[in-house]
Amino acid sequence: MERSKKRIAVIGTGITGLTVAYRLKKIIKEENLPLELLVLEGSIRSGGKIHTMKIGEDYLDIGAESIDIRTNHTMDLIEELNLQKEVIRSQYGKQDIYAFNKLYHIENPSYNGIPAKRSDIWKYDILSFQGKISYLKDTYLSESEVHEKTSVMDYLTARIGSELTEYVAEPYFSEIYVTDMESTSIEVLNKQIVELEQQYGDLTKAIEANPNLLDGNGNQISFKQGLETLTKALLKEVKEHVLFSKKVTEIKKSIEDTYIIDINQKEQVRVGAVIVATDPSVYRELFNDPELIDYFKDIRTTSIGYSMFSFPKGTIKNEPQGNGVLCSRRNDSHISSIVWLNKKWENLKEKEEELIGVYFGRGNEEIMLSLSNKQIEELLLKDLERILGITEEPIYHVVKRWTNSYLKSSFKNQDEKPRLLDAIKNDYPGIYLAGNGVNGFGINSCIEQGNKVSEKVIAYLKKTK
Repeated sequence: MERSKKRIAVIGTGITGLTVAYRLKKIIKEENLPLELLVLEGSIRSGGKIHTMKIGEDYLDIGAESIDIRTNHTMDLIEELNLQKEVIRSQYGKQDIYAFNKLYHIENPSYNGIPAKRSDIWKYDILSFQGKISYLKDTYLSESEVHEKTSVMDYLTARIGSELTEYVAEPYFSEIYVTDMESTSIEVLNKQIVELEQQYGDLTKAIEANPNLLDGNGNQISFKQGLETLTKALLKEVKEHVLFSKKVTEIKKSIEDTYIIDINQKEQVRVGAVIVATDPSVYRELFNDPELIDYFKDIRTTSIGYSMFSFPKGTIKNEPQGNGVLCSRRNDSHISSIVWLNKKWENLKEKEEELIGVYFGRGNEEIMLSLSNKQIEELLLKDLERILGITEEPIYHVVKRWTNSYLKSSFKNQDEKPRLLDAIKNDYPGIYLAGNGVNGFGINSCIEQGNKVSEKVIAYLKKTK
């Protein structure tokens, strides 16, 4: 029993689970703690939504496509793993904006499309004269306070006007994870900019005073052999603790503050702490507890799709000035964003083909993911013809669906999440939920959560007898 109480189980080997396992192993070794680490993965591969394919001699990602490094968590981890020489940095800085059936490029210094200097607003051809005046008025006169239910759209509209928010900032802020900016809290999506605004007095001063945050070259990174370079390096560090094809089917309370984990419905292991780093859609399957199930049923998930196209060289007739395109919601495109991979990454620059990555299925269009690959291809090709002028048939086409893989960022979820986490903390001490959407979005957030959760687990086990 004493050994069971000192055993830690990590469920899932996505970036969060692997980061947790890596940190736990490191702390256990450095502090010479009598703890045992067990990492359980239900499939035959690690990486979660980081998924790199090798096509010919190229490594192409069909999940997360890059990492924004304007916060430090990822680069710190990369340095620890000695992966600096494998890093490649994005080029041709900003994506264009697609609105009113044409492409617009923002040349001036900006943060998520917002000008770093007020006077640069006159360079924004995408805005009407009234939209520019509204921006200037709101940047000077806004006195809007921020609270936990201030939505991204309300926050931005009060500070930069409705036009700049809707046509420029919203596509940048939403990225690929967030589908409803009207019901997503700015503090959940981007707490950093809220804190900087409070520090400097207004949003424009905050942006101007932090040039490291500006849109541009090198803000995003990948690796020469794709993002799985990172998860494979983490796996290498903890591989002796990882068991594959071990699907956890239930977590239940046992005696003396321990838990029984059912694996593949035929094995059991007793542990003292559990970190659940799976897709959120799995949560309700793991706990046969009426109270928790009541919380889980109100937690909503969302899905996204990614499609990678190879076209003959020179088929992009309407070339964006940047390394891709962000699509405003106020158009009839199924596409939320486009990445021109040849232009974004130096290692793909000389390819004799055009490599285009497309994210789709945002908002109320998740139903699109239920279509066949052929139907999805046809819809996306029509959009690509309209946006990029591509009329050629693709050389090949890959579709990846990430179904129910992200927690929705709605206020309802934000209300339910603290209640759920409090219920687990009180009724299931030693069990922790972590991952994309649990406390922020994106790979940086997952790594940050992994760092923090590992410390919480160690602190908890040190307190238990």
